[in-house]
Amino acid sequence: MPKFNKSKVNQPKVNKSKLDDRPDQSKSPPSQSELPPVQLDETIVAGRRPKPLNDIQRLLAEVPALRSGFDPEMLAHLQENIPFNVKQFESKIQKILGGKNIDVSLKNSVKYLEHIKQNIQLPCHVTGIEEFEWEEEYTMGFGSKKEYARLKKTQPSYTDSFTINRLEDFVVQEEGIFVEVQRVGERQKFILPLSELESVDVISPNNQLLDDYAVWFVNY
Repeated sequence: MPKFNKSKVNQPKVNKSKLDDRPDQSKSPPSQSELPPVQLDETIVAGRRPKPLNDIQRLLAEVPALRSGFDPEMLAHLQENIPFNVKQFESKIQKILGGKNIDVSLKNSVKYLEHIKQNIQLPCHVTGIEEFEWEEEYTMGFGSKKEYARLKKTQPSYTDSFTINRLEDFVVQEEGIFVEVQRVGERQKFILPLSELESVDVISPNNQLLDDYAVWFVNY
């Protein structure tokens, strides 16, 4: 059974949660020689557990004809009412990892990355699931709005849109899967934990792919 998250004490945003025993995501991965120079944010960690599974999204992705006249915004409301089937989810992860042991580990992260590389559609457009840790001082605390706006020019923000362009931009570290992303509209690049990202397109197969990984990484 998954170790579901416990909400942080005295945290204004009630939906935000983290596992107490999660690896310390505050450390950025070592520089990769094969990657071009990138800007690293050494403070961000994975955020809340992503939204539950939504079979409707998968159906829409597999049957394009159903998309005609369908409002993607409806998915947000439908998703909230669909219960999370733990047994079904764990069965899916077992197939991905090729065994009954679905605990998050370096070995299983390597296997999961292979699954992602085989199924992700590139370019993949993503955004933050919620605030990166460095932003909390400004979005939930008393940080200066002026300073926040200045820092967002050089730091990745959960409100930004990013693009994953190549399979070579993925890398596995002890802390999980990381990926190099490029901020939309400019050439600035960052290396971010994949567990903190979600697809911008809710009816893309990438949406369920990234959501499954984040749920697994945060809860197992």
